[in-house]
Amino acid sequence: MTTTDRTDIYRQRSSGEEKIGFIDATGVIQRLRWEQGFPIGRVEEKDGLYRIWRKTRYDEKEVGTATADGLIRSHGLFEGGDLGWLEPDGVVIQGGLILAEEEVGRVAGPQREAAAAALLLIFLPEEEEASREMKRRE
Repeated sequence: MTTTDRTDIYRQRSSGEEKIGFIDATGVIQRLRWEQGFPIGRVEEKDGLYRIWRKTRYDEKEVGTATADGLIRSHGLFEGGDLGWLEPDGVVIQGGLILAEEEVGRVAGPQREAAAAALLLIFLPEEEEASREMKRRE
């Protein structure tokens, strides 16, 4: 697989941007660790709607969607609704009714809408959960 077959996902940090994952040509969402991809979910596209699935311990769960024009929605029980959007230049904005608008990363490649949704629906919530866990242990 060449890098043009995949869509890279970057996370914006105070120190700059960091490549954290990608979506491969078959629609598998992969987290980067030690320069290798580890599957954590998948994308299903039909009629311009990208459905994002997250692997769970025993199965998988649909966590949200992205539209062809870049709007991202969550299916979350308590935080469901609009999460953000994809700008034309590949920048991913988190924001909605309750959240302030914030640039959280960018995506580059052929599946940009799906990659933006994966960033907001899988990667960011996992980071937030890990951060909460670290604080509990302190």
